[in-house]
Amino acid sequence: MKLFALIILSFLLSFSALADDAGGCQIELLLDCDLDMPKESQPSGWTFGVGVATAVNVPVYIGAKETRSAILPIPYINYRSPNLKIGQGGIVARLFDSEKWLLSVSLSGAIPVDSDDAEARKGMPDINAIFEFGPSLKYYLVGDDSSPDAIFLDMNIRQARTIKFTNLKLTSSPSILMRKGLSQTFFGGKVNTRLKLGYEFVSEDYANEFYGVSPEYMTDERDAFVAPGGFAGFRVNGGVRWQLKRHIVSSFFAYADISGAKYVDSPLVKSKQHLYGGLVYFYLFE
Repeated sequence: MKLFALIILSFLLSFSALADDAGGCQIELLLDCDLDMPKESQPSGWTFGVGVATAVNVPVYIGAKETRSAILPIPYINYRSPNLKIGQGGIVARLFDSEKWLLSVSLSGAIPVDSDDAEARKGMPDINAIFEFGPSLKYYLVGDDSSPDAIFLDMNIRQARTIKFTNLKLTSSPSILMRKGLSQTFFGGKVNTRLKLGYEFVSEDYANEFYGVSPEYMTDERDAFVAPGGFAGFRVNGGVRWQLKRHIVSSFFAYADISGAKYVDSPLVKSKQHLYGGLVYFYLFE
């Protein structure tokens, strides 16, 4: 059931009808964040494909001491035109005919957590899969949307809901991103790199979904805790994307640090830093 939920979640996010944490493109362990790549990486029109993603050392949830690995099939669905892009990371439209400003739909989410997989959550309810969506405004400090080399700001705010449609109110992850296309080809393919630094902010409802402990779930080792909203730590994500005709290989790493988060004193927080990564392969149809 959990694997089924993961596949459904990855499909919905990749299609962008509703996604560098693993961190729009927040679920990098599942998706290739091609929306942050320059336009010339792909021709105009629809592109479809199939792929597989693998990730290692991913925390069961940010703050857990337990980790897991995953191998998942995922689709590739992408549309590009001069003023509109739809793909793994969301929907991007040009704003005010400006090369510097872009308005998009920011998408993110969190995969479900079985409380039996985390010692700190034993006996507590499972954490449902979460979808996040809302507006994102990007401003290019260097280059623009079509430049192989660019530095830009991403200012977003999203509404979060569980897969059962419980309202977790708002989240935000203002970020600065950098991408660079390498002029040299490797094994005949074109290479692009990306790096992202983002700060996370969540509502109290969202924080309590992961880190709150109701009185009925208290134990000798686990005190009751109301998780406050606000600052939720920072994330550093990076990756390398190689493409040769219909083949795409992306690698990624993610570092999460919640040592300064408002909820860090929760008894469910057992680790304050995480480092993990993975690979994604796509085959594109003609």
